[in-house]
Amino acid sequence: MIRKILFLLVLFSGFFACKEDEDLSFNVPVEFRKLDFQPVPGGAMMKYYVKNADVYGVRVRYRDAWGELRTREGSYLGDTLLLTGFTEARQNVPAQISFFNRSFVESEAIEATFNTENSATVALFDSLRVQEFWGGFSVSYTAPETVTGMVHVFYMGTNPLTGELDSILMSSTPIKSGGDTLNFEMSQVMETTDVIVRTDDFDGKRVKLQVYKSLPCLSMDTLKYEDDFLYEFGGKTITNATHGFGLEYLFDGDKRGIGFRRNKLAGVQYKYDTYVVGPNAFYHEGAKENRFIIDLKQERVPAAVSLYAFLNYQTSWPKNGESSTVVFPDLVSDIWNGQYYAHLPAKAKLYGTNSDPKTVDLSSCVLLYELDDDVDNLWDSWATRTDCLGGQGGAGWREDWRQGDEKDVLAADPVVLRMLCNYEAGRKFRYLILVVTDTYNNVRNYYQPEANAREYVTFNEMEVCIKAE
Repeated sequence: MIRKILFLLVLFSGFFACKEDEDLSFNVPVEFRKLDFQPVPGGAMMKYYVKNADVYGVRVRYRDAWGELRTREGSYLGDTLLLTGFTEARQNVPAQISFFNRSFVESEAIEATFNTENSATVALFDSLRVQEFWGGFSVSYTAPETVTGMVHVFYMGTNPLTGELDSILMSSTPIKSGGDTLNFEMSQVMETTDVIVRTDDFDGKRVKLQVYKSLPCLSMDTLKYEDDFLYEFGGKTITNATHGFGLEYLFDGDKRGIGFRRNKLAGVQYKYDTYVVGPNAFYHEGAKENRFIIDLKQERVPAAVSLYAFLNYQTSWPKNGESSTVVFPDLVSDIWNGQYYAHLPAKAKLYGTNSDPKTVDLSSCVLLYELDDDVDNLWDSWATRTDCLGGQGGAGWREDWRQGDEKDVLAADPVVLRMLCNYEAGRKFRYLILVVTDTYNNVRNYYQPEANAREYVTFNEMEVCIKAE
């Protein structure tokens, strides 16, 4: 009897041992011995097709550009696997490919090779252009549609802490798919500077660095209205002496809304001393109207057009139907509808041309500057410090420039949109055309974000600059 029991134990243990051996072994199905690799920027795309029900996933092992072992896995639900971690284009990168079942038992590895293309961190240097710019420099590049990595831009200047020559970081941004143009103004005034462009991958590994020596810094001159240039708007301009609306306020030198502040402090209500156009002042594609036209009187190299807005004077702005006990003048309630910042440009383009600015197709003009802000994000916009009652709109909401002496207000940093023009040596234009296609939304009321349905546009002062000769 004891012998029979021992025999059965040996028999069952052998059976389970065979079962465990089956679980620990997983053969590569024949149909998986051929795989397809497609080179892409910074790596390769492996295409596979899982047909066998025993296969739960695929695993690829390879070494990246720094010699580090990488493992990528894909499931039976997919058919492609991106192999990343490369910089310069490479040929015949070895890889070991295996498959695993639902118990994550792995098969023997298949040996394969793949090719890669230059990553964005390398490819952008093929088209990189570093040029002189207004008080600084311009960096432009093209990049593949598939991008990974960061681009860092420095210039050589004086370290404010040590007083010694040092690299000053200007920008650290992800590489933009397709490419980008970055314009920089330096805080330090220099005739020439050295510019450094460096790329890293997203793991912080340095990929490539290039230095541009002795780059000139451009200077600009400010033009005087009527003497040096002319201006007109191709739509409707609001003109009203009682409420202080008119073209005369656009070039009176008031960059901070001092006239409006004086009126407030003197108890003069609803008098703004500013420039407003509309209604229906937004530009729509293909239209000839609603163009802000600057005539430079002769062909010149444009440098910048700056638009200024009010400082924060903690104003309560008239609104349509705001209260049955308060009756606002019809004009100001229609224009402002409770908000000031909702009438400032959030999306705009500045063009240069030597053709008739009233009729020229804008697609044939040269784009000098583009503003493309998120209309719902006043906090990170150029207008974040502008006038806002209670401060629920912008970053400067704690400011209250009703307080203090006027000389303090005049010394304050203005709220300004500086449209620095893209520069190419020798390129001159007689006319500049500005179009505004949208303004900021009402950030204080998410249920009624549209405070400017009538499409009014305002800015308090305009400044035009050209290249200094």
